[in-house]
Amino acid sequence: ARHLALIWANESMASHRLNKVIFETEDEDLVGAVKRPRAWPSYRAYAMEIKTALSNMHEWELEVVSRKSNMITFLIARSVTMDMRLQSYVARGEVAWLRGLFAEEQLTC
Repeated sequence: ARHLALIWANESMASHRLNKVIFETEDEDLVGAVKRPRAWPSYRAYAMEIKTALSNMHEWELEVVSRKSNMITFLIARSVTMDMRLQSYVARGEVAWLRGLFAEEQLTC
């Protein structure tokens, strides 16, 4: 599922005509498989599928991030799946709890 999420994210960026993208994930195994395929032979098929999808991008990076450093993204994803918020936040605008998180994050930066 995580490798498909990365492929779908890539397709989404391509559909918005973005060709210089940094993809971040908590999945260290997947990033390792893409960056060092010899060290991750059991993930070879996933890594090849991801690299094929990313080859359409002009410039890309794939990085591991902790959930703590990417908490807002995690909470948005959880609200989509758990609260059935299927309408895009981009289309509808941010919700109150999200606005508060952004404000709080700005204070810590």
